Amino acid sequence: MSGSLWTGRQGDIRTVSAAVARALVEELGLAEPPPAGALPADSAGVPAGSLLPPRERFSGMPVRTHGFVYVDSQAPRPFELRLTVLGGRRSLRRGLGIGPLLYAVPLNAPPTGRVALGPARGPGPASFAGEPGVAGRLNADADLVRAADSLAPTKVGPDHLHTWQVDRLLAVEPLAPGPVLLVRTFHRSTAGGWSPRADAVLDLAARVEAVLR
Repeated sequence: MSGSLWTGRQGDIRTVSAAVARALVEELGLAEPPPAGALPADSAGVPAGSLLPPRERFSGMPVRTHGFVYVDSQAPRPFELRLTVLGGRRSLRRGLGIGPLLYAVPLNAPPTGRVALGPARGPGPASFAGEPGVAGRLNADADLVRAADSLAPTKVGPDHLHTWQVDRLLAVEPLAPGPVLLVRTFHRSTAGGWSPRADAVLDLAARVEAVLR
């Protein structure tokens, strides 16, 4: 299916995995699909050695988790992605849809303390908090803060009548291999189907790197 809902014979997590790989190829201009595999709902949501944290016990979504799609790509730069596959119904048919997407992007930057984008206060965008020097440098780039704010929403839903609150996660984590950008985002509908927001996440990673160097 061209959209972000798979029903009938297409309602299989392997079909969703293949669709995720195709979407990344189209969005990032990759020469070939990145490795994308399905993980069951009762798993940690990541393989051993992943930079991504294990799945949360409660997803915060209003429907059940059917499973996960895990992607480990080396192009156009290394990144990992865990996409939550949700199960539900559309009219009388069962189907699968897309829930949160969690990205991990290793940064080519010196070691640093943790900084994270906080909740929005008032009509303006949110700001970074944590390691004071790093947070101050990130907050000094207003365009970067706006891009980060738009990637990590705190309210999601199919329309303005059906929304729910989600915990924001957009942080630079000081992991053993070096700093890693973690971003929890949500797909965006497009004229031709849907976007996994990978281009925006990788663009933000490059901008954060430039500030941290």
